[in-house]
Amino acid sequence: MTLRRPLSPSARAQSIKPTLIRALRAGMGPETIDFGLGQTDLPVSEAAARGAAAVLRHGTRAPYTPNAGLGEARAAVAAHVGCAPDQVMLTCGVQEALAVSLLGLVEPGDEVLVPDPGFPAYANLVRACGATPVAYPLVPPAASGEPWGLYVDAIAERIGPSSRLIILNNPSNPTGTVHSGEELGRLARLIERHDLAWLEDAIYEDYLWSGVFTTLSALESMQARGVRVSGLSKSHHVMGWRIGWMVAPAETIAALTPLHQHLVTCAPLPAQLALIEALKTHREAVADACVTLAARRQTVQRLLSPVEGLGLSAMQGAFYAFVDVRPWLGRFASSRELAEALLAEQDVLVIPGEGFGDGGQGFLRIAYTVGEPQLSEGLSRLTQFLEAYRL
Repeated sequence: MTLRRPLSPSARAQSIKPTLIRALRAGMGPETIDFGLGQTDLPVSEAAARGAAAVLRHGTRAPYTPNAGLGEARAAVAAHVGCAPDQVMLTCGVQEALAVSLLGLVEPGDEVLVPDPGFPAYANLVRACGATPVAYPLVPPAASGEPWGLYVDAIAERIGPSSRLIILNNPSNPTGTVHSGEELGRLARLIERHDLAWLEDAIYEDYLWSGVFTTLSALESMQARGVRVSGLSKSHHVMGWRIGWMVAPAETIAALTPLHQHLVTCAPLPAQLALIEALKTHREAVADACVTLAARRQTVQRLLSPVEGLGLSAMQGAFYAFVDVRPWLGRFASSRELAEALLAEQDVLVIPGEGFGDGGQGFLRIAYTVGEPQLSEGLSRLTQFLEAYRL
């Protein structure tokens, strides 16, 4: 019999895997051009800054708020998304909203369908709940300039007796795809047929470059069986302030609020005040950011599209380019090895696609979140690197 030491990590903790993003960032130098993290270099929006400063201007008290959030903050989100305030909970960022949703809805032994390639937190949070992540494939584009596909037949093949919930990220990290209304309609019918719950991560919903955007929550048949999460991190550039929200049926919010309470008590007061102000002028703040990011997207398109053999998936939303480097895998064992060589030789950080699941092997994620001249310089170095290793 093996005795467990007092501070031996639990099996649950050991099931949580560090991300490739963090591993590669450890090799960065002071001059590295960083296309890695999904955070913009844009300043905090004026409205968010004004709201957060209010707690400092009005005395020294900073009390706990109600667990689900200030009434005014919940009402602001409700008006923003089109629901009732009692359908809203304020959270410590989208990450906590995801965790509370999964801990509150999933039992040990359940299976949760997660996108592949997809944000690595999904599978890790599912494991933390004692459940099993089951990857469903997003289908790579047949040609450069086309989006990744959400194929319902491939998802249906992975649904079994233990399937409980499906996670969807729209717009998608890492692919930059915006799933179409037709795809979501087919998915909704599948969810109904198998009596699943859904969890939709819409944190990139403000950055849409092509197509018509819709959500699962917009479909009447879906409204009673799902949770939608989003926040201010990407739209108002307050990644470190940790303010997000979850929207669900009122009875679900009421049932999950005690779990949220015992994890974090409440979302940070300054961040909730920032949210109230930020959502008053949300369209204007996002419009300014969109102008900047759209120009960067065009730079990516202009500099990478001419590279022979390089596939550039349609950049429909978010601020990522997911590029196909499979023609170079004859020179490198994996896209990770390619990314490590790029960092060592050109001092440019990109994220290998397998960091987002097996379906990302052979791809690189480029976050166009840095300004000029770093953006053009980094893309030029990538192009030079690929030309040097062309078969």
